[in-house]
Amino acid sequence: MGQKANSAVFDMLTEKQREALFLAASGLTSKEIARDLGISPHSVDKRIDMVRAQLGSIPRHQLVREFRHWHARCESTTGEPSPLDAEIVFDPKMASQPAGDMLLFEDALTFGEQKGWERHASWLHPGIRPSDLSVGWRLMLVLAASFLAAAAFVLVAAAGNVLVDLLR
Repeated sequence: MGQKANSAVFDMLTEKQREALFLAASGLTSKEIARDLGISPHSVDKRIDMVRAQLGSIPRHQLVREFRHWHARCESTTGEPSPLDAEIVFDPKMASQPAGDMLLFEDALTFGEQKGWERHASWLHPGIRPSDLSVGWRLMLVLAASFLAAAAFVLVAAAGNVLVDLLR
């Protein structure tokens, strides 16, 4: 694959894939990455292998090298390190922002910590957000909701049949 094709794949990476590749490009092993991210080494390998598959199953060391080059090219148009990647210096004098508050910036943009559909959902269980659930649990919730909707439809149809029979 060419450099442009690789760049297109790297541009479309998920946040988790980019995070795993960035740590791999920093020289960490799968076990070390897993420890840093709080996941299993198998999950780290799956994230990296998904990217390898998109690039024609290139070897991991080549993937890491190409990701490192892509990241360096994308870091800044001026050749200077990106100010967004700078280390955050902790200043104990600054008051910490309470969790769940909106983050306000001087340019009038507002970014929330939660997804838009999670902010005002009264049905959410405290401490558990749908975005925290794995794909399997989300699928199970969708199937359960579909089953409940189908059951409600059957009950309404049965009640309609009973009413029609009573009116005859």
